[in-house]
Amino acid sequence: LLEKNRVAGVEFTDVLRGESHRARAPMTINVAGPWVDEVLRDLAPSMRRMIGGTKGSHIVVDRFDGAPRAALYVEARADRRPFFIIPWNRKLLIGTTDLPYEGNLDAVQASTEEIDYLIRETNHVIPAARLTRDSILFTYSGVRPLPFIAEERDARGITRRHFIHDHAPEVEGLLSIIGGKLTTYRELAEQIVDALFRKLGRKRLRPLTAHAPLPGANVEDFKTFAASFVADSGLVETTARRLLRIYGTRASSVLKLAAEHASLKESFDAESGAIGAEVLLSFRDEMAETLSDCLMRRTMVGFERGLGLAASEAAARVAMRHLGWDEQRAAREIAAHQDYVERLRCGGHD
Repeated sequence: LLEKNRVAGVEFTDVLRGESHRARAPMTINVAGPWVDEVLRDLAPSMRRMIGGTKGSHIVVDRFDGAPRAALYVEARADRRPFFIIPWNRKLLIGTTDLPYEGNLDAVQASTEEIDYLIRETNHVIPAARLTRDSILFTYSGVRPLPFIAEERDARGITRRHFIHDHAPEVEGLLSIIGGKLTTYRELAEQIVDALFRKLGRKRLRPLTAHAPLPGANVEDFKTFAASFVADSGLVETTARRLLRIYGTRASSVLKLAAEHASLKESFDAESGAIGAEVLLSFRDEMAETLSDCLMRRTMVGFERGLGLAASEAAARVAMRHLGWDEQRAAREIAAHQDYVERLRCGGHD
């Protein structure tokens, strides 16, 4: 919402419900990641380009002979780029690549070139791996929201630092975040809050997150907590340990929900052993809005070998029984999840 040369808020569309809304505020922060320029383009077409994204892709495979027990850092033989072989979710996560990307941000997929590169480099480092395309369970890709540097053609030459850009005086009331990594998210959040308070003329607050434990880590002795949870949960040990691995101390919250109905202790996914109460937790407490939110970004079921496809119908039935979904919504959610995971299949995309 631009009023003269000041952003006074945003107008947005709830794509799940098809509703448009307006929200007004004295300051607006553009945190659209690789889509930062798309947000700014509608605001002021003359604004200079801010983002020069690079694509990073990973492959996920089963553990193989000689696989590392801890994360292994490697420099690729072909181009000296760093990549990792990481034990993850009872599998191995291998990546990442780092290539300039100018394509569709809503349809990012691993290319044939990237897949072959990661297979070749892994086999070079650990010959016993003997990876082929058939070894790959799935792939995933994303775009880093790095700053745009017109003369830089090598992705390795682009800084990984983040920046907070104040659009004043051209446009008042607007800050944009350029860059940002998962490993520095808390520091970036603190910096943007400090910048916001300076713009508003308010006194800086002491950050609470610097020393606050993450959700699921709020216990001094997790080993003792875990042993007690396994012994007292009433769940089979493999299920109890899975909850501890995914949720930490929040496994107790899953167990509390499971007490609402006996069926919520039953598994809805044979591969992972996930139970119905996890579906409820994702929607009630973790702000899931869709079945894919639940399967991919909450329960982790979507990152099993079957990508959650076999579990989607059972998870939808849990939602019908306990969250009020009707058959039409369940069918839509299952179909949408099937469409979503297509981008993860290992076919290579050029």
